[in-house]
Amino acid sequence: MPSRTDNAIQRDVLEELKWDAAVDARNLGVTVAGGIVTITGQVSTYGENREAERLTEMIPGVKEVIVNMEVVTADAFGDAELGVAVRNALSWAAYLPIDAVSARVEDGWVTLSGTVHSGFQRQNAENAVQFMRGVKGLTNAITVANRDAPVADMKANIESALTRRYDAQDQHVVVSVDGRIVTLSGTVTNGWQRYLMRNSAWNAPGVEDVRDHMRIVD
Repeated sequence: MPSRTDNAIQRDVLEELKWDAAVDARNLGVTVAGGIVTITGQVSTYGENREAERLTEMIPGVKEVIVNMEVVTADAFGDAELGVAVRNALSWAAYLPIDAVSARVEDGWVTLSGTVHSGFQRQNAENAVQFMRGVKGLTNAITVANRDAPVADMKANIESALTRRYDAQDQHVVVSVDGRIVTLSGTVTNGWQRYLMRNSAWNAPGVEDVRDHMRIVD
């Protein structure tokens, strides 16, 4: 399959951003050079920032996404008020252990820390916060530690999950495990596949970190 032109990629990214209701694309601009997409402009929530990146990764031909969007919120929340709201949201997140995650807010930027038992819980904490009013940015510094999960079969379990979820004939990702750290290398066809592969690895019990060394090839 021939490589897609930058103009075709730009057109599809713009259309996708306009199509998805989670993103207000009226103040966004998209440029593409060699399959590398740069998104600029303003959004009103940090969640829109992340959603725009996710949507762009799904477009065929996209090799990398650079997000230079500014979160401009009309909500006049102070850090103390926002901090209370964030902690309440975390306490209501069903998949998070009570008091496992803490939050610090500085100028609307939220930093999450603490320890959870799985990558799924780590991502769930971020999801609980990213679309909240007043959140301008987010750093996920939560660590994953599950020493009760065995590591002996971790590589085989991840490879099995990837085979179940994706066509084995199109599988060009190599899984390596060092202790509880998983490294994914090899090639994928788009950023969305790369995202899914990474999430699949995070779902394995006992994984404490996933290092993404995958490359996107047409």
